[in-house]
Amino acid sequence: MIIDLDANSTYLPSEEIQEVMKLAWRRLGNPSSLHRGGQRARAEIERAREAVRYLVGAEKGDLVVFTSGATESNNMVLRAPWRSLAVSATEHPCVLGPARRVASAGAELRIIPVNEDGEVKTSHLEEALSRHTDFISIMAANNETGAINDIHELARVARSACPGAHIHTDAAQIVGKESISFAALGVDSMTISGHKFGALSGVGALIIREGIQLEPLLVGGVQESKLRGGTENVMGIISLGVAAQAVRETLSVRASTMSELRNCFEDSLLTTLAGVEINAKGAQRLPNTSNIFLAGSRGDDLVIALDREGILVSSGAACSSGKPEPSHVLMAMGQSEERVRSTIRVSFRADQSKEIVPRAVSAIVGAVSRMRSATSEN
Repeated sequence: MIIDLDANSTYLPSEEIQEVMKLAWRRLGNPSSLHRGGQRARAEIERAREAVRYLVGAEKGDLVVFTSGATESNNMVLRAPWRSLAVSATEHPCVLGPARRVASAGAELRIIPVNEDGEVKTSHLEEALSRHTDFISIMAANNETGAINDIHELARVARSACPGAHIHTDAAQIVGKESISFAALGVDSMTISGHKFGALSGVGALIIREGIQLEPLLVGGVQESKLRGGTENVMGIISLGVAAQAVRETLSVRASTMSELRNCFEDSLLTTLAGVEINAKGAQRLPNTSNIFLAGSRGDDLVIALDREGILVSSGAACSSGKPEPSHVLMAMGQSEERVRSTIRVSFRADQSKEIVPRAVSAIVGAVSRMRSATSEN
């Protein structure tokens, strides 16, 4: 039996969503068409839009623009001709990359540091801002460590220091794991990604506060309030809507289940194996995420060894796997490259049970022990 402990990479769709897809496939057309198939598709898209709006706590006038996911959404909001940007050091590459591209065109780019637990504190933010800062991006929760930032407080400080700045948050990892309210956060835009909480891959959304003007990344059509040209990904959007509704109805139970799994796993591993430390332990974390330093191991080798035993984990962000560079997230937290390369990430699903914990811990202990033994022999 395969045990998937890499939920932060992709949270596979439930059977309910799969059944909805089968039914929708037979009866929907192009949502821009006037015939009944097209109008059915249009109605399903709008139903999904409202489900996403309710899930993330957006107000009626806020825009929910469907995209292919967080990467496209983040690129869209960073397309504007910003003059001075401030982004946190632990942002996902789909924020850091576009920010550096804007900087290469002449904009000022300031990196907001984090503490040893990967958190952006108000003091860090205040030091990074200037009177010229017009774009600020701080992720709601980190994809590698699970560390959660207090976006409401950070946005309040940013708004006070830079009243005209656009404040953005990448919420791809937190949606579906913790309650979040776009309206209460005080930001101007927020990104989500469907496959992080049970929708199909290749669909997400950019939430934009009412009155905020952005330039489209994709032009050539009037779809999505003229902000995302091209025929909509109907099946993906429907899956996003179904997942959003399911998550909203069961969020507290989901969070509790994931938290119990994560805590049980960490407690068991810490008491069974020496030389283990939990990264970002002092931060408020996502309920399902554990980033673990295992002395005497090599993260990438450990991922492969565990895969052979049917245990799926990650040595960092899925989009960065296979690259020789150490995690920029852990490095920003002040860790050494040697320690970073001895780290794995374990992330749980809400539909898993505690029965998987002993097998996962046993496999990790065995693999790490073999690595340590091989090292000592050499």
